[in-house]
Amino acid sequence: MSNKLTAVTMACALACWGCSDSSDTPLQPALLTQYTLGSDDSVPEGVAFDPEQRNFYATSLQGASITRVAADGSESLFRQPDDRAEILGAQVDAQSRRLWVCARAVDGIDNQVWMYDLNSGELQETFTLGALATNGSCNDLDLDTTGLAYVTDSGNPTVYRLDPTTGKGEVFAASPLLADITGFGLGQNGIAVSPDGTALIVAIFTPPALVRVSLPEGEAVTSIALTGDTLPSPDGIVFVDGDLYTVANASVSRVRLNGDFTAGTVVTVAQRSGLSTAANAEDQLYVIKSEVTNFVLGEPLDLPFEIFRVDTGEFDQ
Repeated sequence: MSNKLTAVTMACALACWGCSDSSDTPLQPALLTQYTLGSDDSVPEGVAFDPEQRNFYATSLQGASITRVAADGSESLFRQPDDRAEILGAQVDAQSRRLWVCARAVDGIDNQVWMYDLNSGELQETFTLGALATNGSCNDLDLDTTGLAYVTDSGNPTVYRLDPTTGKGEVFAASPLLADITGFGLGQNGIAVSPDGTALIVAIFTPPALVRVSLPEGEAVTSIALTGDTLPSPDGIVFVDGDLYTVANASVSRVRLNGDFTAGTVVTVAQRSGLSTAANAEDQLYVIKSEVTNFVLGEPLDLPFEIFRVDTGEFDQ
């Protein structure tokens, strides 16, 4: 080998020092902007995202199935339908490989929260909410960095905390601000842990409002002062890039909260109708078109069901 060739070889080696083999870190394809679900009757109320396997999970108000949707759009059943419950909110604990879902009684079971092993699909834990409060139920839930689950109850003025390590739950916070004033289970809905872990944000469906619950102990429950656009009745809520997004039937609102999550400015953008909840997928906002409103009202469902990305840039226009 000539001295010139040797010098070139050494220069290339030095330039690539510390570089990883591209075969070890393949580039991941971008998530699709829209996923059309195959079911025509599941009414997929909740949606969650697993960043490790890059799968969406869609729950079902009809049949109690859970559908797994891969990044490329391919579908598989994570939980087979058996008509045992209406499954609402869902959250993924990627680190502990768990999927949490809210199960509302249909076939004689109590209102429960189910915790699944994401890898095996095995049901690992069942939390019965009636043991924590009279007629206790779960509408939605979120997880803190330690894996504890915080659960909203649409009919009771209580937020529950569930511990996957002990398999036990407790009433974490209670306040008239969390109450259902309608008597029809239209109180608490979505819930989100703040990015800094100092607060829970709870969505009240009727009348539309956001409530702050302090963490880690839940001793302070206060209303969040809102300005800007009128907040439509919020269903699911999620943080993306520091901002809170709330989903209503035919719109999505960005709520830009202040530093201690006590006040925020609302910008609402109209969307297609039939929406319910949302997920943060790779720092992007994805919502699910579930047709929940038409389902509850007994109206025809506007198919197909979809999971689609909402451009957060729309809220700056």
